[in-house]
Amino acid sequence: MSKRLFPLFIVCVTIVLLGFGCRGLSTEERTAIRPVTLNYWTVFDDVTVLRQFANEYMAQRPYVKINIRKVRYDEFDSVFTTALADDIGPDVVSMHNRWLGKHRHRLSTMPGSVRVANVEIKEGFKNETIVTIEERRLRGEREIEKEFVDAVYKDVVRDGEIYGLPLAFDTLAIYYNKELLDRAGVPLPPSTWDDFAEAVKQSTVFNSRGDIIQSGVALGEGANISNAFDIVSLLIAQSGVPMSERGRVSFHNGLERNKENHPTRKAIRFFTDFANPTADVYSWNNKQENAFDHFVNGKSVFYFGFAFERQRIEARAPQMNLNVIAVPTLKTEANVANYWIESVVKKTEHPNEAWDFVRYMTTPANIARYITKTGQPTPLRAQYRAQLEDDDLSSFASQILQAENWYTGKNIDAAEEAIDNLIEGFKEPVGDRVQPSQRDAALIINAARIIQQTL
Repeated sequence: MSKRLFPLFIVCVTIVLLGFGCRGLSTEERTAIRPVTLNYWTVFDDVTVLRQFANEYMAQRPYVKINIRKVRYDEFDSVFTTALADDIGPDVVSMHNRWLGKHRHRLSTMPGSVRVANVEIKEGFKNETIVTIEERRLRGEREIEKEFVDAVYKDVVRDGEIYGLPLAFDTLAIYYNKELLDRAGVPLPPSTWDDFAEAVKQSTVFNSRGDIIQSGVALGEGANISNAFDIVSLLIAQSGVPMSERGRVSFHNGLERNKENHPTRKAIRFFTDFANPTADVYSWNNKQENAFDHFVNGKSVFYFGFAFERQRIEARAPQMNLNVIAVPTLKTEANVANYWIESVVKKTEHPNEAWDFVRYMTTPANIARYITKTGQPTPLRAQYRAQLEDDDLSSFASQILQAENWYTGKNIDAAEEAIDNLIEGFKEPVGDRVQPSQRDAALIINAARIIQQTL
């Protein structure tokens, strides 16, 4: 057999093994149904649902094989960048919305359309393979703006290019242990921040030495509260101060003129008071275990968390009488957007099939299936009202129209560290010769400067 004919022989053999033959197909049709393998990396605990999508897609396009790999959240950066450098990276990847700025140059942008093949086996005395090559149109910028909530549009569309689409969209709410709240004599969950502070005071329990043995809520620290960055961002935004504007950090603006009563200072002080032993809302300190573990172990009444955490809570604490409420509103309604974007890697050798698979996963029908299976809020406006009727999801879903992702820079880890250091700085005692408001303003301005350097 000549070397020239050998590749075509391999294609024919592969196609026969897949259930359809080469005879009668044109060169273009044979090329269109050549074997394609897509490697898909995800971080979230949604592999079962994604495998269903992959199996359905492979049934539609039997020449495509999709391998799914789950990568640990804290290992993603190093594994992803190393794999791409070695040319063994994925074709499709779940990218966190706050990682997009860092990895955007490694991602492909969504084309206007893709060219894919449909395969049909026509049964008869001798099965006949029918291949049709289709130019399938993908969503455009205006469609994304119309169909998805604002935060999604602002995240995935950058400089006129589209970097992917989400399957879900999460917001921050407050879980609570109803049994512990009842024991504290609080008959109803709080609906305002004042009510919340009062409920924390009533439900925090100390021993005779003043040690916390039951915490009303884990707030006021950075190191042992994994969602501290989001909580502080939410409190500042609810105070009427944008965290960033037009690509620049802005939560420190105006501090030079109003150090004492600046909304950002008051928001951070509200947060850190929960870890201040001299404050009446004192309920947490740096000696406690991680906030999530503390809550699932029945030692905290309230927990600030996302919808995706519900399954983890119920798995760890199946007997807990678990309830959830939306975050109270202060000056303005605001929340934080935390979700994953299904993207295609720039180095993929199969951009048509990769983007077509993303298209398939993110159809409205499949998004509805995904959010039902995973218990998360929808990113689609058309599905918003239906989720308001879901007792488990309504508290999260009711906030999706006000949620935003203010951090679009290249190093979210450095930004989170800057906020953690800001929290720690606020808790330090103030020197005799320094005004507290002056010290706090300097800390806020410094944190803003550090974060700005990462944008």
